[in-house]
Amino acid sequence: MEGSVSKKLEVNVSASEIWKAYGSLQLAQIAVDAFPETYSGYTVLEGDGYAGTIIQVFMAAVVPGPAWYKQKYLVVDDVRRVKLAPTIEGKVLEQGFKNFILNAKFQLKVLATLT
Repeated sequence: MEGSVSKKLEVNVSASEIWKAYGSLQLAQIAVDAFPETYSGYTVLEGDGYAGTIIQVFMAAVVPGPAWYKQKYLVVDDVRRVKLAPTIEGKVLEQGFKNFILNAKFQLKVLATLT
C-alpha cells in the first residue's frame, strides 16, 4: 500500500514547550496515558531518546491486528524541532504497508501587529 497522511494542529503552547515532550521519550508515555484504549505501554529497547533509540509500543487488547510495533528514531533535532521515526517492525508493516514514518515538525507561529 502507498499513501500519505498529514495533519497540522495549532496548540496554545510554545513550540519549545511542546518539543520538550515530543522530542523526548515522554511522547510514548503521554500516548499511553492519553489513549489507554489504543496503547497499553512501551519499552525502550535501546538508546536515550535521541537518534538510534528503538522503542517497542504495545497496543491495547481491544485494538485489532498485531499487538505491537517498533520504531527507530533516525532524527531527533532539538534545534529544528524535528523527529523522524520509522516503524521498523510490527503493526502496520504486517498489514501490508511498505513503510510507516512519523515525521514531526514543530514551528513557532509568529503573530505581528502593525501600528
